[in-house]
Amino acid sequence: MSYANKRPGGRIMPARRLTPNVDPEKQFEKISQAIEEIYKHNASQLSFEELYRTAYGLVLSKNGPMLYSGVKQVLETHLKDRMYQDIYPHIEAAGSRPTSASCEALLASVRLLWSEHVTAMLVIKDVLMYVDKVYVKAAQLPTIYEMGMCVFRDQVLLASNQLLNGKVVDAIMFQILQERKSASEVNRDTLRGAVNMMIELQDPRQLRPMYDVYVEERLLAETGVHYAGVARMRISEMGAPEYLRAAQADLDTELERARDYMSPSTTPGLTNAVLENLIQEFTLPILRIPNAGLIEMLHQRDTESLYTLYRLYKPFPSSIQVLRTCIYDHIIGLGKKIMLGVESSSGNAADDGSQKQASDVPGIAARTAMALRWVQEVLSCYDVYDMMLKQSFADDQDMRNTIKDAFIEIINANARAPELLSLFIDDNLKNGLRRKSEQEIDHLLERCVLMFRFLKNKDTFEHYYKLHLAKRLLFGRSLSDDSEQSLVSKLKVECGSQFTLKLEGMFKDMQLSSDVNREMRESGVAADIGFDLNVSVLTPTFWPTMASSGASSGPRVIAQETGTDNSGANSSSNGSGNNGMKAASSGILIPSTAGISTAIEKFTSHYLRFHSGRRLTWQYAMGNADLKVHFRSRTHELNVSTYQMIVLMLFVDGEQDVSLTTEQIHAQTRIPSESLSRHLQSLACGKYRVLIKTPMSREISPSDVFQFNSGFKSPQYRIRIPVISARNNVETEQEKEASQAAIGQERQYVIEAAVVRIMKTRRQMTHEQLVNETVDQLSARFMASPKMIKSGIEKLIDREYLQRSPDDPRLYLYLA
Repeated sequence: MSYANKRPGGRIMPARRLTPNVDPEKQFEKISQAIEEIYKHNASQLSFEELYRTAYGLVLSKNGPMLYSGVKQVLETHLKDRMYQDIYPHIEAAGSRPTSASCEALLASVRLLWSEHVTAMLVIKDVLMYVDKVYVKAAQLPTIYEMGMCVFRDQVLLASNQLLNGKVVDAIMFQILQERKSASEVNRDTLRGAVNMMIELQDPRQLRPMYDVYVEERLLAETGVHYAGVARMRISEMGAPEYLRAAQADLDTELERARDYMSPSTTPGLTNAVLENLIQEFTLPILRIPNAGLIEMLHQRDTESLYTLYRLYKPFPSSIQVLRTCIYDHIIGLGKKIMLGVESSSGNAADDGSQKQASDVPGIAARTAMALRWVQEVLSCYDVYDMMLKQSFADDQDMRNTIKDAFIEIINANARAPELLSLFIDDNLKNGLRRKSEQEIDHLLERCVLMFRFLKNKDTFEHYYKLHLAKRLLFGRSLSDDSEQSLVSKLKVECGSQFTLKLEGMFKDMQLSSDVNREMRESGVAADIGFDLNVSVLTPTFWPTMASSGASSGPRVIAQETGTDNSGANSSSNGSGNNGMKAASSGILIPSTAGISTAIEKFTSHYLRFHSGRRLTWQYAMGNADLKVHFRSRTHELNVSTYQMIVLMLFVDGEQDVSLTTEQIHAQTRIPSESLSRHLQSLACGKYRVLIKTPMSREISPSDVFQFNSGFKSPQYRIRIPVISARNNVETEQEKEASQAAIGQERQYVIEAAVVRIMKTRRQMTHEQLVNETVDQLSARFMASPKMIKSGIEKLIDREYLQRSPDDPRLYLYLA
């Protein structure tokens, strides 16, 4: 058996170290004296190794409690002595009437004592490291350093019923207030030191930093009181821009102060205290300062002040809401002013369809000019607020919605807005694009699409836009085909391909017509006609101007004749019956000597050879012609409409000095009476009077007599004679009623189609559900009324698309 097997099991313990038999009191005395020397800044003369061994021995000999409590007592004694020696004199000096100097002295003395204590404790904790490691850990006591901080708190700040703590806080508040009121410089290093002391020390009752309990809460309260008084004083003395700049400067100063010598946790509360009292409590008074509030800033486009206003209001949702409401109301007011200005300017020219005639040219022109001005002013107003949105309101989405809602309101408050927008686009595409860059044109079109987006009844705009576009295309009035196509593309992106289907069809017809005319010239048919003939072949479903023709389905045709009449100035017709006349397919009689009827036949024959099965109907009301007419003084080239050409042919193709009444002209041409009156007015009552009317008045009556004006003079060789009311103008009340009727009829079809689509998917729905769903689906196009929807439902029931449930008359069923 080996020795290892004989040895008892278990761990071999080291031999217990024997410590010399020393007096613990004497050992502690060394440490006590060392602490005093440390406070006296004589730590360099001490032997840290010896002190460490001394503390080690005391702990090892079970004298840890005596050492810990003894160190605490030494610290307390030292701090009490320093309190009476260095601090109390400054407390008395501060007294009931503190000054900046006395407060600074008090804070400086406390800061010095604190600084020395912290420095000493850092050394002491190193000396007593073994105490922390063994005794403190086992006894679950604060470390030596933590105990030293508690001693300072209890013996310095909280001693004598917290006298010093209150005085220190008073001194901090006094210095901050002095800095706020007089902007006088204070010793921020002293303040920073005092504040850091309060941050590091923890309140024994609330277990939070003393800074939070005694400094921050009071600071925020006194900050609120201070700025509440400042706000009351300023609001009566300053305009809004000045007030806002001062508030921003105060906020910046407070934040800089917080960063310099306050706790970072104070910043949010301090910001709130400043803004609550300077801004939130005076939200409306700031905006309503007479002659210097929000309205004035908006009028002056003071983007910088508005941006300051927005930044200061932003932290408070209620203030931002008030601001948005004020801006909304202001924009609505601007919209009413714009509308009032337009109405007052055109008030004298307002027409009554039952009393005013199309010949009221000055009134029509004035109304149209005012309509264009209304659109331009609304768009300019939007540009201003869009600019301020970006520069002053940080492109805030809620503010953007507010501005958008306001413009939707003012645009749709004008019942004619869709018509006026279409007129505005028409005017710009015909006249307004000259000398504009591509960027300016694109901006203009974008703004027009934006206004279109704001319209609630987009179908009404579509109605007028198709009318105006048709005239631009047929009469070649547009300045830029690219701009026309660009606008249609933008509308397509906005509303989808269905919305622009007919518009794109109109462009397609014009391109196909161009190809047809080129083919006719290349084939030699055009040479046999004797004059240039350009024909536009139009699809009736695309062109609104075809809607009332009453012709059968299939392509219809407008002849745009560009011919030359070489007859003498004194030639005229016999003035009776239909002699020398030939009826066109639309019922209009054309003088056979003009060669138009022959040209029509040749074109029709050529066209149908390549497009068999189609029917062409000629629309003379939409064409125009160039006539070379010889007057007594000289020859002029007249650009006239087809109807004007037919009327002139009655005078220049016949006998000299022929006189025709209105009735006779109507009988020989079969031009509709209303159109004939307008064309006779343009020839005899307009700027270029190539006919003489008896009696001389603007109104046309059946007995009025017309003669060719052989003595006509003009310095211009080429003269365009516009037709009265042929321009795109604001509609008269009578025309408006007709347009509304047509739009209403179209809406009825759209509503019925929507109801069928919905019911085909849902199969059954209650009346309320179906109405709501229909309104929702059509809201992007127009605002469908429940009455119109109900009427559409009744018609669909009659046509057996739907039926009412036998069990519930409010429930509709779809019939497959």
